[in-house]
Amino acid sequence: MFDDIETSLEDFLATPTTQVKREQFPCHACGGTGKYNGVRIHQEKSQCFACNGRGHFFTSYADRKAAKVKRQAKAEAKRASNREAGLAQLTEALGEQGLAWLQNASWSEFYTDLFHKALQYGSLSEKQLACVVKGWEKQQVRDAERNAARAAREANAPVIDLTKINNLFDTAKSNGLKKPRLVCGSLRLSLAPPNGANAGCVYVKDQGEYAGKITAEGKFFVARTHSGEAGKDDTLVHQLHDIAKDPLKVFKVHGQVTGNCSCCGRELTNSDSIALGIGPICAAKWGLL
Repeated sequence: MFDDIETSLEDFLATPTTQVKREQFPCHACGGTGKYNGVRIHQEKSQCFACNGRGHFFTSYADRKAAKVKRQAKAEAKRASNREAGLAQLTEALGEQGLAWLQNASWSEFYTDLFHKALQYGSLSEKQLACVVKGWEKQQVRDAERNAARAAREANAPVIDLTKINNLFDTAKSNGLKKPRLVCGSLRLSLAPPNGANAGCVYVKDQGEYAGKITAEGKFFVARTHSGEAGKDDTLVHQLHDIAKDPLKVFKVHGQVTGNCSCCGRELTNSDSIALGIGPICAAKWGLL
């Protein structure tokens, strides 16, 4: 038996073996040289980036390209699937409004990162999702408090009759003034841009600083930065009521006290203009003659 095994082993070793050489496809980037053809700066290695210096591939360029396209399509399908799953998880936990809040939470790197992680991986962990839900609940509480404060502010806003003031502004605009303004003591009144969010409102400045706005309905909302000092808001509202009730009377006082025109702010040089509080040109443009 052992003689037979030895004979078989001798026959196997004596049998010549042939290796099938795999077909090689020259690298299209280096032309089969294995060397990078471009310029290299401060780099010791010179092999081709595409084939890593081999000069060839064992698959054709067309096959490699097709395989790459297939891999890219598979990866894109995976990303789309993860995105859909992540959005589904967030929508179920937060609702549509909560999802919109999270999508627009650019003010927070933390929430923005969690949102992108949900889309990238298809879901958030239990703790991550709990953080997002808690954040949305806090936001809802803040929104409710803000809305309640806004409603109370609107309900308690003093009302200013803008009839006479608007008539003056309308006359000035019809006479060619692009940005009419009225100056009465420390206050300056001007129109909000017609195409802005506050179209129809009258802006109020006190000593050069924004003090609030009077809406088209006549409600005066004092600026938060201006409010706070005891009695300051009441004084401001009282001044606005005086202007709205009798603008010309207030203009006269302003001109006599300051010596400046209530419309353009220039110095008044004759006694008639000082007595009126307005220069003759402004008086004509504002319809006060």
